[in-house]
Amino acid sequence: MKESVGFNWVTPILCVDNVANSLKHYEQVLGFEVSWSWSDETSFEQPDHPTFACVCRGHVSVFLCEQDQGKPGAWMFLNVENMADFEAIHEEYKKSGANIIEGPEDYSWGMREMLVADLDDNRFRIGCPLGSV
Repeated sequence: MKESVGFNWVTPILCVDNVANSLKHYEQVLGFEVSWSWSDETSFEQPDHPTFACVCRGHVSVFLCEQDQGKPGAWMFLNVENMADFEAIHEEYKKSGANIIEGPEDYSWGMREMLVADLDDNRFRIGCPLGSV
């Protein structure tokens, strides 16, 4: 078997309509922190408007790109380590007004999962192994 060089991590790039609006949503509703944002200095109309940014929560980083690099409606799976944290995130999202598409449900493949969407219908399937303490 051929040995290959592995990857260190993955950072999804989500296409969003407006990075500034998305940053507010990711911070205030989804509980992410803004790691950095970048503005295209060549934009004469809005020189301080970010067009690319990075948000983080726990060990997960997500890039947000304004109207470029893909299409809105991407999906990703976010793993939560234990059931208490999963339930805490669900309660947090209910209180913050997050768009919970599907509430928590136990699945035959041994996971408890919920589905949450951002402003651009990018979806986060959030899950935790059943039986985790």
